[in-house]
Amino acid sequence: MSLQAVSLSEQIARHLGEQIITGELAPGSRLPENELAKQLDVSTNSLREAFRLLEKQHMIELQPRKGARVCEVTDEQVRDLYEFLFMLLSRLAGLAAARWQPGEIEDLVEMLPQLEQHFVNDDLRAAHQLAFRFVEIATVRFAHNRYLATDIQDLIPLLKRYSFIALQEDTSEFDVSLQIFKRLLVNVVGRNVANAEADIREYGDNQCQIVLRAIAKRRNAA
Repeated sequence: MSLQAVSLSEQIARHLGEQIITGELAPGSRLPENELAKQLDVSTNSLREAFRLLEKQHMIELQPRKGARVCEVTDEQVRDLYEFLFMLLSRLAGLAAARWQPGEIEDLVEMLPQLEQHFVNDDLRAAHQLAFRFVEIATVRFAHNRYLATDIQDLIPLLKRYSFIALQEDTSEFDVSLQIFKRLLVNVVGRNVANAEADIREYGDNQCQIVLRAIAKRRNAA
């Protein structure tokens, strides 16, 4: 694979991040610098910068004299992420409901039929990607706070990783997510701040429990 672009390190980080999210790079996997740089046809300097980006996203850890390895998934990490990030996302949903203006919400509403079609087609990976595209757009558009936006954006890759685990564990999770997503859009469009915030918290609580069940099964099978 050859990656050539202005932000090469970001492209490398996205490529490796996607492999971590989908489990192609398993928890605890080593990321040998020289071998990986040769495989991706990039310099070790670009790869090291990509590693720093992934470390900031809590996807890998950099160990002195041992190099990079994919972060493990533990109960504590899962609970901490869902507690903190969904507090932020709940705030974002409330801001969207309170502040949206004409021209800011229509394209997000139009994503619902696409999500439903992915569900009908049993294309969970496409649905997963579209749902996070929704979050990314909403964060940029409605956060109105650089710290809120930055914290959400930095933690989204880790949420992608955990939510992918949830989809693999329980395919009905997507149906539940779709129903909450519908309700969320109704409440945002209707400017019902409290209900929009509650929808996001419910989604996070539900998915967190699914991820915890999945990693418990993996421990028991090991």
